[in-house]
Amino acid sequence: MTVASSDAMTSRERVRATVLGQPVDRVPVMTYLNPHAGCRMMSEIRPASDAAHSAMCAKLWEDYSQQQGTLPEDVRAFLPIMQLKYVNSEYALDLGADLAALGLPIPDMGHQISGEGEPLRVRDLFGTVRGMVGSYLEVLEPAVKSIQDLVDLPLPDNSSDEPFAAIRKFRAEHPDACLYGESFGVQDLPSTNLWEMSEFMLALYDYPDEVKQFQARFNENMIELSRKQVEAGADVIFIYDDYGASNAPLTSVKMWLEFTYPHLKKHIEAIHDAGAIAMLHSCGHQLPFLEYYIEAELDILQSFQPKAGNDFEKAYETFGDRLTFCTGIDVQQGERMTPKELREDILSAYRIGGRNGHHILGFTHMLQHTMPSENIRTILDTVGEIQAGLHDV
Repeated sequence: MTVASSDAMTSRERVRATVLGQPVDRVPVMTYLNPHAGCRMMSEIRPASDAAHSAMCAKLWEDYSQQQGTLPEDVRAFLPIMQLKYVNSEYALDLGADLAALGLPIPDMGHQISGEGEPLRVRDLFGTVRGMVGSYLEVLEPAVKSIQDLVDLPLPDNSSDEPFAAIRKFRAEHPDACLYGESFGVQDLPSTNLWEMSEFMLALYDYPDEVKQFQARFNENMIELSRKQVEAGADVIFIYDDYGASNAPLTSVKMWLEFTYPHLKKHIEAIHDAGAIAMLHSCGHQLPFLEYYIEAELDILQSFQPKAGNDFEKAYETFGDRLTFCTGIDVQQGERMTPKELREDILSAYRIGGRNGHHILGFTHMLQHTMPSENIRTILDTVGEIQAGLHDV
């Protein structure tokens, strides 16, 4: 997917120019891989440049997919998750991506609480108990079970320098790459990871003041995390916060404006004050929120899924002079496309956004290990052709 040129822009220059709506030498690219998919790609499609790490990831995939080895099934399913940062950082750069993940800079992501011979159980940094469901570490017992639990919930300590030192090291190793740090918004993680979703949604009605109090406290914690990542070398802060379902918002826009929007706006302002670019990952239907993203001066929206009722052509025509869309490689509907259909779908999206500014050619969600091999190769080959200027619009 890479293309070399002596006068090419660096990825940092390319992404920043794109966000500003300025001319670029080629469209920036962002890959977004589920760790199992990344391990599979290293095993079957394209090894990583680090041969030892690539071989390890390939072995993890083979043990998981072929159900081999002496480890329990859920442990074999869990181990590739430990490669999440690698597949979206070093391996993303190997694939020719302009944006690379720095990983969530929290020293203690959780600890195993299950005994020998028991199903794998992990208590995460918020106190939620998780276990393997398929290839995901899903919530089994949320940390919050009442509104008082939410009010009293301890938040992560961002004082350790160790994870930020790792960011500084990665920055020094990749001076030209556009690196993104990760953070969370106030709606999705509290409602899906900390508490059961219906209970959280009911609390918006029953305990609005307490919810707002928690959201303000949580947002300040995430803002501190974001600032420290920028100080350590992040160009972009990637805020995870899902607002949409399929063809509709998860809450009314009125409630979103009351409970979520003020904190998103404050987080974006803090990222800008630190000198970085603000990027929001929000799944589901996004069209009702676009005008508010622009009002809040959001720089990049990722992933803008067609499957959820998002019309990229219409949105780019209306808002593409003020908001950068990171989208165009439909990895969800693409699983059911033929390679020819998927190639044309990517090129069609590129014809809309092109390299005219405010468009990053990116995956519409995490690529899953269930994507057919030929379709993965089609994605890599088509994006490579675009990067080489074979489809300039």
